[in-house]
Amino acid sequence: MRALITWPLLLVLAACAPATSPTRTLPDTVAALPGLPTDHLRVVVMGDQGTGTDTQWRVAAAMREVCAREGCDLGVALGDNFYPAGPKSLNTTLFRDRFEVPYGPLKIPFLVVPGNHDESWLAGGDGADSRGADVQVAYSRINPQWVMPARSYRAPVGQLVEFFAVDTTPMAAYLPPRRADERVGGAWEVAQRAWLSGALSRSTAHWQLVLGHHPLFSNSTHGDAGQYDGLGLAFQRGDGVRTLYMVACGRADLLLAGHDHALEVFGPQPECPGTWSLVSGAAGNPASPGGGKRAAAFEVYRQAGFMVLDIAASALRVEVYVLDAAGTPQRVHIQELVRP
Repeated sequence: MRALITWPLLLVLAACAPATSPTRTLPDTVAALPGLPTDHLRVVVMGDQGTGTDTQWRVAAAMREVCAREGCDLGVALGDNFYPAGPKSLNTTLFRDRFEVPYGPLKIPFLVVPGNHDESWLAGGDGADSRGADVQVAYSRINPQWVMPARSYRAPVGQLVEFFAVDTTPMAAYLPPRRADERVGGAWEVAQRAWLSGALSRSTAHWQLVLGHHPLFSNSTHGDAGQYDGLGLAFQRGDGVRTLYMVACGRADLLLAGHDHALEVFGPQPECPGTWSLVSGAAGNPASPGGGKRAAAFEVYRQAGFMVLDIAASALRVEVYVLDAAGTPQRVHIQELVRP
């Protein structure tokens, strides 16, 4: 991505960003998930899956195998649902080819968030045009299996668990966002942070889980929020992503993200006590290497896979699956998050 966009262009565009913008309030959008069990829930988690390659089909088949054997009630798609760029309209076969065909047979709803490739503007993955997310919101109105009623929304499942979906892309774009109020420090960023804080405060569910595309912590290519890719400008390095997630630290039990094409499990960190973090971005092209120094409970790189959350009131279990050479899913890690 950085090779496609030069520093002079970035600096010129950054200079065009407004210093202030009008205030804004996000509506409290609630996704309905009728018929789900409210005492024990199994959730399959994928990210960065929409490559249209053999890897995507193999991981989808492995997910179907695990869900047929162990049971799955709900899915989560953590962004970059389409590569190299998301659909610009509903008049495309991409939704059919890269979602309905591989994941429709699971017969479960998926909570979806957008990623930087979904919000491409001038180059695939620049993350600067949230109209791509709007198209995916519109698709949710015609396919109930794709649950994305807004770019930011919450999805309670009884009193067992509540999911909070956020759009991190405008806060970590490679170009200043096309919509002026979504640029760094703008009204949209402030409004989403206020919405998440309020929604978490009001939640009465036993578990609170935040879903976003960009991670707070990662030992892989992009790194931690606020330091993404070693870039120098605030809107690129994810300062706003870090500030957003800090609202959830110590309040949410778990942050789920993709962006790095790896599988990582982080316990509570000094900067974010009381909250676990997952990166599950290996469902389409597990090319990201490791190399970071942050302490991880588990990490695996350059292996295709996904995660499953087994949620009960007494405990939340994270199961990590990778595909072997034959494409068979192998469970390689179990992490228990115990609630007293």
